[in-house]
Amino acid sequence: MKKLTLAMLLALIGAAAMAQNFENSTIEERIAYSTGNDEDSIKLAKGYVTMFQQTRANQEWKDMYEDYTWLKKYAPFAQNGIYSQSPIMFYYLIKGEQDQAKKRKYFDEMMELFDLRQKNLDVLNTFAKTKSTLGDVLSVKAEYYNFVAQEALGQEYDLRESYKNFADAIKMVNEQGGREITGSFLQTFFQVSDFIYQATKGGTREQFLQDYLDSKEACEKMLQLAKEAQEEGDTTRAQQLLATYDAPLAAIEQIFSQSGAADSAQLISIYTKKFDAYKEDINKLNSSLTIMQNNDLNEADIYYQYAEAAYAIEPSYTSAIGLAQKAQKDGQLNKMLEYYNKALELASSDARRGVICLNICNGLTKSKQYTGALTYAQKAIDYNADLTGKAYLKMANINALIGQYGDAIAYCGKASAADITVSGSANRLKESIQKAQASQAENAKARKAYDDFIKRQKAEEDFWKGGR
Repeated sequence: MKKLTLAMLLALIGAAAMAQNFENSTIEERIAYSTGNDEDSIKLAKGYVTMFQQTRANQEWKDMYEDYTWLKKYAPFAQNGIYSQSPIMFYYLIKGEQDQAKKRKYFDEMMELFDLRQKNLDVLNTFAKTKSTLGDVLSVKAEYYNFVAQEALGQEYDLRESYKNFADAIKMVNEQGGREITGSFLQTFFQVSDFIYQATKGGTREQFLQDYLDSKEACEKMLQLAKEAQEEGDTTRAQQLLATYDAPLAAIEQIFSQSGAADSAQLISIYTKKFDAYKEDINKLNSSLTIMQNNDLNEADIYYQYAEAAYAIEPSYTSAIGLAQKAQKDGQLNKMLEYYNKALELASSDARRGVICLNICNGLTKSKQYTGALTYAQKAIDYNADLTGKAYLKMANINALIGQYGDAIAYCGKASAADITVSGSANRLKESIQKAQASQAENAKARKAYDDFIKRQKAEEDFWKGGR
């Protein structure tokens, strides 16, 4: 069939309309739009569609490429799969090709395909079973670019272009809507951000810190949807979301912890230098406070300077907590409680007050005020029952810090049962505590064996020294 002449078809090819609507159309009608109503032309194109689908199913990438090339040129609206299924074909063609020039050719064609899909998206959506947005298309483009660009471009590859693709996709989905950004996408985006951070030797630290907060927050929001789904009785949906976002969230946390970006001395140096430029910008001040709070700089003088500057411009619970922590460090307990209470007053709802109580719990935990931390964890539940799981997880951490491992494990179980969004973290903490318990038991056993040996040795020495 592939050897059939296209002479009769070429005469029928027409220019695509700017705004065609294929709603409720048949494949024959969509083919005829480009080829005309010639029966042989439609039959030929349907044959290519069938072969395209078969070669895709058989993973015969080179044959699929021939079918794809024909369909893209002569029947671009035959089916959505021409656009949605072909990127994986280009991926394997690039990976399996030895000739660098051909790798580059395939890569360029892949990028052209994404551009063409964006151009034709409105038309494709008129007959697509699942509608797509430009953000969706850019998300897929970003991932495939990241998968193969370095191999295809060689020395021309620029990691910053990969980062830009991810950032543009996330921005477009956030602004214009689209399907959920998957956890794997967020994880890969943050990995790319980490690569750039490492390559620049920390030169993109502030952006990297923001990327960390954004990626983490996105995963946490999706896990919140899992909780809502579970409460509504849709356990399948809840488990799907948990499986999609919990592991990437853990990976993002691990990447960040290993990045070195949270080095206190360097962060203090960065925000000290930026203070004069930021001190009159409330948005910059609050953003910086959030980053410093998330990176254990609650006792740094520069953190207090930002809190004071922000509070002077527009008091908020964020800056009030900063001043409370400064008062706590200075031993001014009355003033500490005053600012903590002010933070609660500045919140607009009990839901927000519950979150503030968890923040206060964090601050007290870092200052080793464990009793107070447990008190505020409970207050968080009193203000907002939806925070029960998160509060229990805080209690588990606190009990682990003070060596109350049994209570810590119990709270891990309570946290997991109360809130699916923290179940992954709770299980990981439980495993860590159990390992610590096992290690502690092993050490105690070894210590007892050593003490018994010393006791026997001393008894033997006393026996011989007594001349018996």
